[in-house]
Amino acid sequence: MIVGMQTSLTFSQHAALPDILDRLGQHYGHPAAGRRDALRQLVYMMVARGSAPSVGLAVFSRLQALYPSWARLRDANPADLAALFIGLPHRHEKVRTLPDLLQAIEEVRGALELDFLERLSTEAAQRWLETLPGVDHTLASAVLAFSTLKRASLAVDREMARPVRRLGLCQKGAPLSALERQVIEGAPASWSGEEMAALGYGLRRLAKGVCHAGRPACGECPLSVLCPSSGQTAEVLSFPAREHAVQPVPRVKTGA
Repeated sequence: MIVGMQTSLTFSQHAALPDILDRLGQHYGHPAAGRRDALRQLVYMMVARGSAPSVGLAVFSRLQALYPSWARLRDANPADLAALFIGLPHRHEKVRTLPDLLQAIEEVRGALELDFLERLSTEAAQRWLETLPGVDHTLASAVLAFSTLKRASLAVDREMARPVRRLGLCQKGAPLSALERQVIEGAPASWSGEEMAALGYGLRRLAKGVCHAGRPACGECPLSVLCPSSGQTAEVLSFPAREHAVQPVPRVKTGA
């Protein structure tokens, strides 16, 4: 994604982003400073997806202790993984997908690593990740933003879409698939992956904590003075509730 490109959104909506980021940081803090390499972040997010952060991190830490190498995880017994993943959403899908994910990476790259993504553009890296089993656009965007790649990418899922829409950071009626691009293109040209990751972190916390589906808790929102929807009768801005299932997909071999 190219930061700083203009869309048809108004300038005032773009101009609010630095203040939004600052207020979110003051209220929720910032993402952890330590970053995982791209493959480690991908496996972590695959494991933790849909769970509370503390639960996902605890399971991932146990997974690393029991399978200290990617090769061992690639060859892991699904029954052992299922027992380890108790308490995680869609654990049986994850048990099937994780070994397939690692096998696909090794088949295409010849090694269990994703260092080559450093040499690709953000768009090319995004497309490549989405060819992997169980990796959709949202997951790929999150890996690019939160790993050591530090790309200006924003994983806008159905939950984060609520504050994005209510804050006016996208065009009215824009589809979910367009929100990431519209927010990034409306951000200051100086913003890097660090700012985008911090924005995504804050908006996700906001969506979970106060910007609820149906009727948001505007009185508790740190962005209420900036939000054009604050205090209004809540318009339905959410998408139909649906837990995300990790679906194994056919492997697609592709070069770097």
